[in-house]
Amino acid sequence: MCATYGIDLAGPAKVYVITHREWKAVKVGIGACTGYTSRLLQHKRRGWELYHARDFPTGAAAYDVEQAVLDRLRGEKLCPFLTKDVMPNGWSETCSADRVTAGEVWAMVEEESRRAAGVYVPRVGERPRAAVLFDAEAAAEEMRACGYEPLGPYPGRTNATWPSRCITCGHEGRPTFNAVRNGGQGCRICRVRAAQAKRAAATAPKAGEVMRAAGFEPLESYRTSQTPWLCRCTTCGRESTPTYSNVNSGRSRCRFCASKLSNAEEAAGEMRAAGFEPLEPYPGRTTDRWRCRCRCGNEVMTRLSSARSGTTGCKKCARSGGRIDPAAAAGEVHAAGFEPLESYPGKTTDRWRCRCRCGADATVTLTSIRGGRTRCGACSGKSC
Repeated sequence: MCATYGIDLAGPAKVYVITHREWKAVKVGIGACTGYTSRLLQHKRRGWELYHARDFPTGAAAYDVEQAVLDRLRGEKLCPFLTKDVMPNGWSETCSADRVTAGEVWAMVEEESRRAAGVYVPRVGERPRAAVLFDAEAAAEEMRACGYEPLGPYPGRTNATWPSRCITCGHEGRPTFNAVRNGGQGCRICRVRAAQAKRAAATAPKAGEVMRAAGFEPLESYRTSQTPWLCRCTTCGRESTPTYSNVNSGRSRCRFCASKLSNAEEAAGEMRAAGFEPLEPYPGRTTDRWRCRCRCGNEVMTRLSSARSGTTGCKKCARSGGRIDPAAAAGEVHAAGFEPLESYPGKTTDRWRCRCRCGADATVTLTSIRGGRTRCGACSGKSC
């Protein structure tokens, strides 16, 4: 056979039957069959003799007839006959002359030629005709029969991407017509979903048993091992979303029952011991942000885990880890010639209202004092 990429599917071509006396073989094939490099000339150099040939207006029509004949021969287990070592090119289309004659093969060619002249109707599950490669409407019908709705005109080439929408799931992709019609390429999203559903159906019974053994009652269907799974704790009755993977490996328990998490009363007691008065109910986890009021009066969003580690999160309180002591900050301002008129704002970059040694009010920052500022705007001849 001349491969579909080896001939011009839009140009004229031939279907031929040739014989080989020494090998006692019969072969059917197609090709442009003109010029010095024609397939018939190549076969003749290797001892093949032409039995008969038929002209077709297009290579696509010739290809359809040849494939139909080969389907029949293979169905009767008449080919291949020769091996690739004997005939590197075209060995799979050869038959034994002792089992089928050249005349019988040619009769199949004539019969399939008459059948191919009928009106083409796409049928799912059967090999489509190559002739639809050059008929835009027929190509579009072939795509629809395979589950795709074209979103643009036929690109003109089988290996060119064709924007289409999956009729089943609505996903838009760019399959090639060749992959759809020859390989049966379906929608990628549908294939993935089908595979996931198959795996989920196989794993669901075991997953449900593992979750119940760990104290969780599933409230929705199982999807994947890494997908959060809405469950109810059989101990405390609260809902959470552990993953099957974590529960199966023993790394996940009910976050409300686990010892590393406090209940509401214990959590509130720990926060009060750390100097915070909760302003809302315990959020449920030690790492969740919790609105509280510091003993200094400032409202903050802190965490129980921060209070336990000693980092309170109050920016205006000297208790915050690593912050400046208000007395030490006032001492630095005094040394620079300023008298604070209000308490330390909490950060070195916060504006701090003070009185300069000249008697004028000024706003400074502890950062500027540390940078060498010793005068207010009035002292330096600038407006405050």
